[in-house]
Amino acid sequence: MTEPTTLLDVRDLKVHFPIQKGVLRRVVGHVKAVDGVSFAIRAGETLSLVGESGCGKTTTGRAVLRILKPSAGEILYHPKDGPPVDLAGLDKRALRPYRRDIRMIFQDPQSSLNPRLPVLEIVGQCLRTNGIANGTELEHRVADLLRRVGLRPEYLRRYPHAFSGGERQRIGIARALALSPRLVVADEAVSALDVSVQAQTLNLLQDLQAEFALTYLFIAHDLSVVEHISDRIAVMYVGRIVELADTATLFARPAHPYTEALLSAVPIDDPRLRGSRARIRLGGEVADPARPPPGCAFHPRCAHADARCRAEIPVLREVVPGHQAACHHAESLTLRGILPEAA
Repeated sequence: MTEPTTLLDVRDLKVHFPIQKGVLRRVVGHVKAVDGVSFAIRAGETLSLVGESGCGKTTTGRAVLRILKPSAGEILYHPKDGPPVDLAGLDKRALRPYRRDIRMIFQDPQSSLNPRLPVLEIVGQCLRTNGIANGTELEHRVADLLRRVGLRPEYLRRYPHAFSGGERQRIGIARALALSPRLVVADEAVSALDVSVQAQTLNLLQDLQAEFALTYLFIAHDLSVVEHISDRIAVMYVGRIVELADTATLFARPAHPYTEALLSAVPIDDPRLRGSRARIRLGGEVADPARPPPGCAFHPRCAHADARCRAEIPVLREVVPGHQAACHHAESLTLRGILPEAA
């Protein structure tokens, strides 16, 4: 069996926003929203970025899409033909051919859809703009997309207000698929939906991934949401990835104390096991990305921190094959997961 090829390779990505003060708007500092993030996504897999609000995961996704311009680093996209292309260095004109290959599903299905346009225009606009379809052919294409996301083709001329939240998100998914992308960035795609609708939407995304050979960068703040859809999970904290592993390994044996704390908040199905583990409640606040603490950004909230943690920034490194962590003590700590370890 051949190894899946790399579709996207992000290297030392940084997105810093200037802090300006005074009448002359002098730059007095920077908010380091993303500060040296590196990861690769293989074709056909789902890599999830998780972490608390403000950790930089959405900014990372928007930089990959080039909605935001990176301050530094590389975003190497591997097209079907030809050598890798660094999207970080391209201008708007040079980016156009690649915007068809990388699309986005937005968090809020209500605000991301134009209330003045019917579904036909919302989904079909990109097809018309790219010269792919017009007239009757456009209607047929949009109707087919609606069927594939579980909506009736008769809804073509309805407006967004006529749909439920779950149905509006399906319209957003249809729009993302209209140009036959290879990579889809799903930014909190189910967080605004009811729990039962979340499960339906996640199942739909998995079915579409198999049908269209899609690759997902799935952004979420809840580990329980990404458990069943992800092949690998990257945990972010204050602009950096602190742990990256395949889903089963990360849920069974986390290597970073922050990941352990996130896992302790995940609900357990079996009522017999609920009393066997206590919720880890982190003290203090998430570090300010404009003024991060010295050393490890997590050390003010970490029960295992020592003098080295307070002085030296840990490097994301492989602690066991396929499992990376940015913790000075990753090899010596025994942290609790919520799944049994594979035999």
